[in-house]
Amino acid sequence: MSNAVMIFSAMIFTTLIVASNYLVQFPLNDFFTYGALTYPFTFLLADILAERYTRKEVLKVVRIGILFAFIPSMLLAEFRIAIASVSAFFISQQADVYAFYWIKAKLPKIWWLRSAGSTAFSQFIDTMIFFHIAFLFVMPWQNVLMLMLGDYVMKFIFAFANTPLFYLFGIKMQKLFGVFAR
Repeated sequence: MSNAVMIFSAMIFTTLIVASNYLVQFPLNDFFTYGALTYPFTFLLADILAERYTRKEVLKVVRIGILFAFIPSMLLAEFRIAIASVSAFFISQQADVYAFYWIKAKLPKIWWLRSAGSTAFSQFIDTMIFFHIAFLFVMPWQNVLMLMLGDYVMKFIFAFANTPLFYLFGIKMQKLFGVFAR
């Protein structure tokens, strides 16, 4: 991976994480927050990168994104939100990358499953970690549970809805145009 691709990808990660950390503070309704609309794109980006680059390179981009998102998140979001987000992102994004490569090795021809499956799996982990740290002792358990369920349902839908974007940017454009040159 070139330095330019690494820096650009890390900047996108950072922007998406910070935006999501800010937006998660605002419930859209009783079932999910605005952060649920932006956060799934971090997993899509990791999957697109994982289709072309090594696990080590993708994990480096993810870790840089986390590092650079921490301070802005602390400034824009409450402390517990920033800590919950960084913790959840750190664990779930790595789970996503490992799951992606595992599925790709076991079922290399089923391209849609490596993206949607790894994302659905890792976003479940993300949702559990984030909502427990961010809201468990701040609001009633029933409210936290409803937000977790609604948030995960949105993330699950996005995991599969992003499949055409993964195909376009992760597979098709790389083959046709060599979009992400090494």
